[in-house]
Amino acid sequence: MSLLRFKSYGLGTVLIASLLVACATTTLDGSWTRPEFAGKRLQGPVLVVGVARDDTVRRLYEDEMVARLGARGVKALRSYELVPGALQDDSVERLQQAARKAGATHLLSTAVIGQEREAVVYQDPWIYGGWGGYRGWYGSYWGMAYPVRTDVRVYRTYIAQTALTDVTTDRIDWTARTRTTAPTSVEQETRAFVDVIIGALDKAGLLGAPAK
Repeated sequence: MSLLRFKSYGLGTVLIASLLVACATTTLDGSWTRPEFAGKRLQGPVLVVGVARDDTVRRLYEDEMVARLGARGVKALRSYELVPGALQDDSVERLQQAARKAGATHLLSTAVIGQEREAVVYQDPWIYGGWGGYRGWYGSYWGMAYPVRTDVRVYRTYIAQTALTDVTTDRIDWTARTRTTAPTSVEQETRAFVDVIIGALDKAGLLGAPAK
């Protein structure tokens, strides 16, 4: 089943914009390659799809991904040029038709599939004049015998799934799940996110050597 099935992933309310408006950290949770597809280099063309109703975010993502794939010898196409306007639940068939018409072998689509809140608690002893500590300052942490200052920081984490789907069979050949924490800057995290995906594709043996 293609990840482009918007309703199956609740994308009516959760947008890729949430993922890409970020700067702190994007990490790879894991990836999977269909055994028969493992180690086969992408020949393209590949239609890149940022599943977003925010057209600016979609364009930033697709431009960056197309450029990075091109640098690895894979011809890639921007879906916003073939299917312009906001993506809706009924855009799946339009994207698949556009991919077939353009002669694309695969769709590379990214969608946010969930979000979490992570709370981190920091505790610092209140050190006052005359305190020598037990075996130095760090001894204050061991027993926490003195008053402690507590600082709780809450971060929002967005979980995304990226899939490489065969256009002809609608079969997923490769997929990866990522998480992005503490979003703030759309352009910076777009580049960071694409770095992670390109790295995962490369590790799976699906990309050629970088162009010199």
